Amino acid sequence: MPRQLFRYILRRTALSLLVAFVVVTGIIMLVDFVEANRDLGSAVDIGSGKLLILTALETPSLIEQTIPFVVLFGVMGAINGMNRRSELIVMRASGQSAWSIIRPAIWLAGGLGLVWAVLFNPLASRAYDVFETLSAEWLGEGPRLFDDEVWLREGREGEQRVIHAASLDLNSRTLVDAEFLILRVDPDGRTVFERRFDAETAQLVTQGYWQLENVVENATGEPTERHAAISLPTTIDVETLAKQASGAERTAFWNLPRTIAETEEAGFSAQGLRLQFNRLLSLPVMLIAMAFIAAGVSMSLAREGGTLRLLITGAALGFGVFFADSMVGAFGSVAIVPVFLAAWSVPLVVLALGVAHLARIEDG
Repeated sequence: MPRQLFRYILRRTALSLLVAFVVVTGIIMLVDFVEANRDLGSAVDIGSGKLLILTALETPSLIEQTIPFVVLFGVMGAINGMNRRSELIVMRASGQSAWSIIRPAIWLAGGLGLVWAVLFNPLASRAYDVFETLSAEWLGEGPRLFDDEVWLREGREGEQRVIHAASLDLNSRTLVDAEFLILRVDPDGRTVFERRFDAETAQLVTQGYWQLENVVENATGEPTERHAAISLPTTIDVETLAKQASGAERTAFWNLPRTIAETEEAGFSAQGLRLQFNRLLSLPVMLIAMAFIAAGVSMSLAREGGTLRLLITGAALGFGVFFADSMVGAFGSVAIVPVFLAAWSVPLVVLALGVAHLARIEDG
């Protein structure tokens, strides 16, 4: 392919991807803004400007799942636009193959996946941290109260500590209905129950210890004891609590290897973190696969009257891939299927189908 033609297709595809990105981002921000405004109502005195800032900070962490849609509709829009202006017909008549026409889109899709994983994902994670901070400052305690169960674990030399709570108030750093299970680690690596504390509340004090209130203590071979308050030293900090509350998906790409190692060292399963890491690694493959699918669909539709069919087909394919990826990812998160298979199977299968479909169009 001539260099000038390559640059032209690259520029047209990049513009179409940008338009698709802006449209998808705008829809996400609008829906999130309206929903937040409806949920808060008059309960919190906050202006629309501050609410818009919070929405903008939260959007990057929400849009990551829509990146395949952006590539799908962006490439489809670029090829359909060239088709409507008869540029695609001229290119094919001059001897350009479908493979050469799609090549700029492949480069763009792969580059976008790589840049998103190593650059935008950490920025999205950082933006969400700022969102959490401003939410606590502007909205009060409401957004920082997590009703889901919380599980934590600390690893010390000769001791393991498992912490479970019914809920967490991150503003006050307080666990509700907390259970502290102390396990002794023998020289041969076996864990033996040593002591358990059941507390009505457990507050994480910034000096590095838990302040337990209304505590029931049980130990092997000892009678049950009740305490008004007990202090337990800890290595857990507020950041660890925040990550536990918001979920592993908020961990930035560059921090994932260290977080995985720390999680496994503490005795927890890092299945979800490993799945997230592999999904980010496979993101370029997924976006390249979506570019192939978009090219195959766009080139197979008729030149006249095919726009509506293009949109319907694109939406159906996008949601189909999203559903398959989410289902396999759910199996991977609970260890039903291996992490590598859960993260890479759908991108590789979609890529194979896209290449096969484009080959059928090109070579018959």
